[in-house]
Amino acid sequence: MAMADDARLGATAARQQGVFSRAQAIAAGFGPGRIERRVRAGVWVRVLPSVYRDVAAPASPAQSRWAAVLWCGPEGALSHTSAAAIWRVGLPAAARPELIVPRSRALRAGGVVVHRTARLDPVDVVSVGGLLVTTPARTIIDLARVLAADELERVIAQWMSRRLVTVRAVLGRLDELGSAGRPGAALLQALLTPIGSVWVDRSARMAG
Repeated sequence: MAMADDARLGATAARQQGVFSRAQAIAAGFGPGRIERRVRAGVWVRVLPSVYRDVAAPASPAQSRWAAVLWCGPEGALSHTSAAAIWRVGLPAAARPELIVPRSRALRAGGVVVHRTARLDPVDVVSVGGLLVTTPARTIIDLARVLAADELERVIAQWMSRRLVTVRAVLGRLDELGSAGRPGAALLQALLTPIGSVWVDRSARMAG
């Protein structure tokens, strides 16, 4: 039985860069006592509240992102530079994983940056290989709060060139979320109009 439990949990951890949640361990057959014994023995390492790493799995940025998502649960998602890393657009990721959660969630942990928002709708989140991540459109809206204008412009142009996002998608979602008073909204609106025009012209020439 113990070997079967290890196999079930091992398969789960392998899909998640070597980390797993307490709930997943219990679902695999590990009771609270066995979990604590594994931690005390150094077989498992607690990396975040109720999230563990198999000591044999080397730490990595991808593993940290998985741990953050498991700790957060389904109400939040990877966001900002952590989401940009998933979409592979060349923006340097923050040293700690970044999450976005509803304002009502009182989450805090030393190894994670938690952003709180008034609205995080299902349309803003997508699963990428099992990880919950903000969509490209929502990620750009969130990055507009923290990036300088030239860096934001470069990111938008790169994402558009890869067909990850469109001007219409970003401006439409920004309008739905409410741009008035939203940090970064004015900058984003100012940048998207010229970028969108250039992109439309380029697309037309390519189609011709």
